Parts: sequence; C-alpha cells; structure tokens
Amino acid sequence: MIPPTIFASKGAVSVLATILLLSLNDNAAVAFTAPTSRRITPIVQNHVKLYSAVEGNISTQSEPASPSMSLVENFIIEYQQSLEEGNKWSTEFGFAEEGEEAPESAFYAIFRAIRHVDAKTNNTNGSSDGEKLLGLSGTPFYVPGYVLAKAEGKHQNAFCDFFHFPHLAKALEEDFLDAQRGSTNNRKGWQVAAVSQPTGSSFNEARMTLPQVNAALEAGTVIFNNIGAHIPRLAGPTLASTDALSLPGALNMYVTAKGMRTSAPPHTDRQDVLVVQMEGAKRWRVFTPPTDGDVKPNADPFARGKGEDSLPLHTLLEGREGRLGSELLMDVVTREGDVLYIPAGFPHTTDTVEESSDADYDTSIHLTFNIDTHVWDLDYLAARSAALQRNKAQDVLSPPSDNRYTGRVNQLPQHIRSQLMDALPLELLDIVPSDNPDFMNGVAKQLATRCKLVDEATGQSAELPESSYVEALERIHSYGSDILEVHRDMYLAAVEEGRLRKAEAAMTAHLKKDDGEVTMTPERMQRLSLFRVRPFFEQIESLKKDLNNWCVSGESITQENSASAQLDPNWQFTSPLKVGDEVEADLGGAFFAGKIAQVTGSTYNVVFFDGDRENGLERDQIKLLNPPTPVEDDFDTTGMTPKEIKKMRKKLEKKKRK
Repeated sequence: MIPPTIFASKGAVSVLATILLLSLNDNAAVAFTAPTSRRITPIVQNHVKLYSAVEGNISTQSEPASPSMSLVENFIIEYQQSLEEGNKWSTEFGFAEEGEEAPESAFYAIFRAIRHVDAKTNNTNGSSDGEKLLGLSGTPFYVPGYVLAKAEGKHQNAFCDFFHFPHLAKALEEDFLDAQRGSTNNRKGWQVAAVSQPTGSSFNEARMTLPQVNAALEAGTVIFNNIGAHIPRLAGPTLASTDALSLPGALNMYVTAKGMRTSAPPHTDRQDVLVVQMEGAKRWRVFTPPTDGDVKPNADPFARGKGEDSLPLHTLLEGREGRLGSELLMDVVTREGDVLYIPAGFPHTTDTVEESSDADYDTSIHLTFNIDTHVWDLDYLAARSAALQRNKAQDVLSPPSDNRYTGRVNQLPQHIRSQLMDALPLELLDIVPSDNPDFMNGVAKQLATRCKLVDEATGQSAELPESSYVEALERIHSYGSDILEVHRDMYLAAVEEGRLRKAEAAMTAHLKKDDGEVTMTPERMQRLSLFRVRPFFEQIESLKKDLNNWCVSGESITQENSASAQLDPNWQFTSPLKVGDEVEADLGGAFFAGKIAQVTGSTYNVVFFDGDRENGLERDQIKLLNPPTPVEDDFDTTGMTPKEIKKMRKKLEKKKRK
C-alpha cells in the first residue's frame, strides 16, 4: 500500500524517484481510497535531490537557497532559516519568553519562507528563476509534517497539537461564533447554508452551540470564515502570516467528519492558500486551471465551482483534452502537521474517506491561510484598471459587472491573462515608494508590458505614459498599507482579548458554574468577537471607498457627493435594493461584500464574491455600498419644486402604462 507522503507539482513524472521517496516512510498511516496509480501522478522534479537536502544537508545548511534548486527545496531551506526570525517575532509579541519557542514562531517562519520563494520567482525586472509560486501560473506543492520536523530538529513539528476539536468546543463556549455548512454534491457548485439560527433573543438562544456544529458535521463540512479575527488562539498564527508576508491576510477553518465522500466539491479560490492540517486527515485532488475562458468568459476564474457555476469532478477528470482542459496535478493526503500549498485559480476537491475504518480520529480540521492579493487589489489587473480609470481612458477589458475577473479578460490568450492576473511583488507593502524609485519603476515597467500585451491582443491601445502606472501603483501601495494595518490591529485585538480572558479565568475560577459553563458578564459580552471586529470592517469599507474615489475624476466625485447630499443620511440601510446592487451583508457582526441575487418581499438573498449565498436577510442587515443613481427626468424641471417634479413623474408614468 502506498503511504500518503507524496510531493506533487507540475513537474515531470519520475516513478523511480517516487519509489525512493515513498520508501522513506514505510510506517505511514493508510491512505484514502483511490487507485494507487493515480496517487503518484505527477511528481515534482528532483526528488532524489530533495531527499538528500532533507535527510542530510538541511540541518547544516547555511548558504542561501540556490535558484537552481526546486521550489520545494527552496521552501524547506527558507523555512529552516526563518525559524530564528520567527522566534524573535514571537518574543516581541509576547507569545514566548526570551530563549523559548512557540508555535507562532513556526507559523511566522513558514510564511516568511513563502515570501522569500516568491521573491525569487516574481522579480520586478520580469525574470523568473524556476517555477512560479503564486497565481494562475503558480506551482502547488505538499510537504509532509516529518520533513518540517526535521528542519526544526524535532520529532514532530510545531503545528502538531496546536488546535484540535476541544479547542473549538471551548471557543464556542466562550464566544459568539458564526459558521456555514458546505454542500457535498461534486457535480454542482459549492453552496453554503447557516449552521444555526437563533431560537430566541437571549445570548444563549442566539449563539451557535457545539451540538449544532456536531449536527452540521453529519451533513457536510463546517466552515469558519475569517476565524483568525474571532478565536484568540488562532489570532497569533494569523498575525504571524500577516507580518511575515507584509500582506493583509485572513484565516479560515474547515471541520469535516471522517467518512465524508465529498467534503468540498471542486472549486477555485481567489486566494493563494496555504493549508496546515491540524487534526485527522483529508484527501486533496488539485487540477490545473480550466482553459474554457472562450466558452465561459463571464465565469470568474477565481470562483469557479461556487454558487451557480458548476465544476463537476467528472469533467475535471477528462484531462487536458476534455471540456475544461484541466489536468490532475496532485492526489495527496494531509495528516496532522502536513502543509499543502494551492495557488489561486487551481481547482481542488476534498474528501475524508479512509481505506481503514479504524483511523484514530473523528474529525478532520485544517486551517487555510489566505494570501489575499486579488482580494485587496494587489495584482496587475487591478493596477491597470486604476490607471485607466484615473486617466479617463477607455478600458477594452471593462467587465460586464463590477467583477474585473469576468468578461473579455478571460478571452485573452492564456499566457496574457495569467500575467495580467499575477500578484504584484509581495515586498510592495514593505517599501517606501519615495525611497525606492527603482523598485517602483521596475514594477511599473512590468505593468506597462502587460498592458501592451493586452493592446496587441485586442487591437486597441490606451497609450498611457509610464508615470501614470507609477502613480496608480503608489496609490495602491498607500491603500494596501492602510488595509494591512487594519488587519494587524484586528488580530492584535483578538490576541489581547485572549490574554485578558486567561487572566480573568484565573481571577474568577471560584465563580465558574458547576456545569463548567463560562460566566458571561455584561462587560465581557460587549467584548465578544462579533462586536470587536465590526469597527475594523467599517474602516476597511471606508478605505475601499477612498480608493474608488481616487480612481474616478474629480468631477465624478463632485457629482456623487451632490447626489448623496440629497439622500437620507442613513441611505446605506434605508434605500430600496434591487437585484445586482453591490452590498455588504452583516453575518454575525462582520460585513462581507456581495450582491443582491433575489428580492423576496421584505427579505433579500445575497450572493458573495466567492459564490457563497445567504438567504432571507432583513434590510437592516444589508449595507448598500453605492448611492442610488438619481432618476434623470426626460422633461424640463427648471423652476419646479420637488413636489411638482414628483407629480409630473407620476403623470408621465401613467401615460407610459396606457
């Protein structure tokens, strides 16, 4: 039987190297049900070399990782070399005492390794050393936990035992959390539904409970979005990833019962994600991005298989010559302490079906760290759009909706589309533009090159000077830096809340109820995460609006302000909504961007940017993002009072209906 310790990527198949690698771990636990021949295709290049680095040289490695090494080799060496930096970071933020180690150190190091590997493969001069890491032309990879443990010089790595189901049970008891249950049909788009509904107005009647989570696990995966802002124990790793990458990021958690034949139907994500398995096991199948942009141009490549878009597993398995043009890259099992990286736009599906019924766990828990370049306008497509809009230039790629990843951009040649959707260099938010003109000019040249490719492919040219691209990049840098700081503050607030709870628990242990339930005082209730995170999301919304206002002309801003002045001061929560309106929906205290999908009486159904849906929302749970467009009258209103104008509109409307 083949153990589940397989490095996989877009490299050529090497069966001999596979056998050598697999022989290292004869005692590995049994794999998930799948033909063993499918399990070994394809395998990353240079496995024998990788084995040498891991087993022999990595413990004494002191030289920088070489560009000639494989991406995985570079990653492992960079991880080991970043551990000391991670220890210093953990000490600075109070996760460890001087000279001690904390799991947060390893989380910091693993994202610092991502940062260093990306720097080697995403240069501002346009050169690329080896396999790319991020985006549609990126490289997925898998590293078993024992390899990371060897890099740390330990028997098991720092991620093992960090977060298990009892930690989740405690968090549900201490806080007011929200979660969704994912659908399990691998022939349809991934849909979600609320795990719980309030049964009353009191705190205990309104919040989600452990029995409700357990009930949801019988039907699908329970999804905790942005959980790093809510559970203090997970805020540290989320802050570590944010600081190590110098990028606003988020953390989701997925909990699945053992034996689920489809725990997540095939889908793509807007984020490049790093998965860390916390408990149990999960089988992952990862495919190359679909190439059917000409057939489905309005399908967001970063949200395929979500909502109304379907990405059936059987069509993905048709291979390169099939309808989607996708190819199976990886078929791998993650177990506690293992790490898996999947670039944005790469379809993947999961299950928890074991070959053996006596597997020693009940639930599979993994953390998904999001590298959110596309979410926060930190890619070349967003920079191009900002420059064109700022200069009032026509955009030949103008999308049919407000989602720039849909429409004609998907009909570009694949290599141009991939380059246009590439992330900006991760070090962008680390530098001061005025102190680093060469860096900014280098990124601007890359942006100009990509824009020229679009012009050549479409036969239309915007002809912007390079200074316009520099200006757009500087504004995106300012916006991204502000978003980054809001995220850091949000995670630091969660960390501090965890420390405060710990101190309170020590002081009030004698007051704890006999049934073990946490005493919820009014003061502590006000510090619950649903209240704590709201101001941060409001700041984020304000920053997004500021960027949009910068992109449009001064005249447009004046017109917008003039129109807004005539509106109800609370128009965001009172103006009528219609299908297609851009909104943010309040889901348990956090606002998430989406669009109105359906109006049913006085309630509304909202579809979010990643395809998830929430139905039956009340008007006061929805924030309208853009002021309603004033009605343009087709008659002369000069000298008329508002009442006379309204009367005339009704009169003309009656004529139209006759």
